[in-house]
Amino acid sequence: MRRKIFATLVVAFVFLAYAGFGSAYSFSVNSTNSVIVLPTTKVVNNTPLHINEDAIAGAKLGAFLVLQGIKPSTYTDKVDVLVEYHSLPFGDDNALHYVEGSIMPDLSTEGLGIDGFATAPPIGKKVAVRANLSKVYLNTSTKKVVFEDRAVEIIFNQNSTPLSLGDSKTVTVSTQVDGKDKMYIYSHDEESDTAALGATLEVGGWKLTFQDIDVNQENTFVKVTYPSGYTQNRILSKDKYYVFYIDANNNEDSEELNDASARVQALQEAGAKKIFVFSPTGFFVGIGGTKQVQYSYDYYEKLKEYSDGDVYTGQWVWDIDPANNLFTLYLHVDPDNGFPSVELVNNQWITLPFGNLRLYVEIEKDDDGNVVDYSFKWAQTQKVQTQVQVQTINANVIDDVHKLIMSDEELTSLPSNKNVIIIGGWVSNKAWSLLEQVYGKSTIDGIKNEVLSEGYVVKILDNPDNPTYKVIILAGRGYPETAQAVEEFMQNA
Repeated sequence: MRRKIFATLVVAFVFLAYAGFGSAYSFSVNSTNSVIVLPTTKVVNNTPLHINEDAIAGAKLGAFLVLQGIKPSTYTDKVDVLVEYHSLPFGDDNALHYVEGSIMPDLSTEGLGIDGFATAPPIGKKVAVRANLSKVYLNTSTKKVVFEDRAVEIIFNQNSTPLSLGDSKTVTVSTQVDGKDKMYIYSHDEESDTAALGATLEVGGWKLTFQDIDVNQENTFVKVTYPSGYTQNRILSKDKYYVFYIDANNNEDSEELNDASARVQALQEAGAKKIFVFSPTGFFVGIGGTKQVQYSYDYYEKLKEYSDGDVYTGQWVWDIDPANNLFTLYLHVDPDNGFPSVELVNNQWITLPFGNLRLYVEIEKDDDGNVVDYSFKWAQTQKVQTQVQVQTINANVIDDVHKLIMSDEELTSLPSNKNVIIIGGWVSNKAWSLLEQVYGKSTIDGIKNEVLSEGYVVKILDNPDNPTYKVIILAGRGYPETAQAVEEFMQNA
């Protein structure tokens, strides 16, 4: 019988949907906080009862309770959206026009590794971005704005991090090699720490194993393992600098110096691939003979190198100036050598490989299509965080449908954490005997008389163990009236 009841319930879930607009009751019912008690008696006094019809009513109620737990819901979330900020327009005056805050108040340096934008060759952690309008003109035949070679430039210096070539600790070095200007970009890590004897410091492929400290606490005895695997025992002295490096030709070497800065600069200008500068700064002998080495180090590793005329990306080409420590990316136009002409119509743009920047062209025409004026705007795309309302469905439903319905024979006591919904009268549903035990015979007899006089009842009683939950009696003189009681309850719940 239970199997037939649950089969009917599943069918009802598929074909029925009840959605209430509000509840007439002061409590809520859904599939997680309620249980339906169905009758299982088949024959009483040789009279067949319509148990299947009660099961259909119970299945409808079960579907209703599940749907009661499914509600539209909204929540607030933060999302990143792309916003493009524009500068004030500037015209065709043959002048240099820089990206700057005075014409572009929303200009941002976030994530660019610089402190600001310059309006001259940059000093400090700044970058200059400019359009040279003396190299821009209108082609009256094509009605397009034409950009000549180096019409747009991005100028870095040794203090500003060029593009995505490293992080804020990047070091840029310029030099000449065989008469050609070159630029080397190094990552830079530095650290000060303490190591116990027996510990090994590993940096960039070098390994320093600290073995002992002399009695005067002026030197440490170290086993050095080079990136190639070559090992060497060394005495390293306090406040000396030990420069280990791999040069541009992959040769390993090391030097002891009183000051390492000039040597590091020379190695970088020579294109060394890796430079590890180690210095013992102090020694400590503790209670019980514990010995430690205090040290600091700098580590440089070459990430990239460019020469004059090298392409960074697309039509953006490097011009390196070692004498002034300036590094310029310029828009290169040379159709005969693979760098196409750049000609723009209205509202087209040039995308710069730095700062999420664009340069827009705006062309104004008269009614006959003739160009009467043209101008330019800088633009920058930025990520802006905004709040949005997200529409979703909140499903507070039971995870096992078998827990939603039970037979009257299984109900031996009232649960204190659920609403109990009893379907059917006392003739078919054995749960009424439990009701008499809990609420008393006189109370239950009164409900029975009401069923006989009114045809059906929707009776809601407090659970004596927890009044937050209710005992709901949906019963009629026969199965049609019981179905009416179920319908009325669903309409008001």
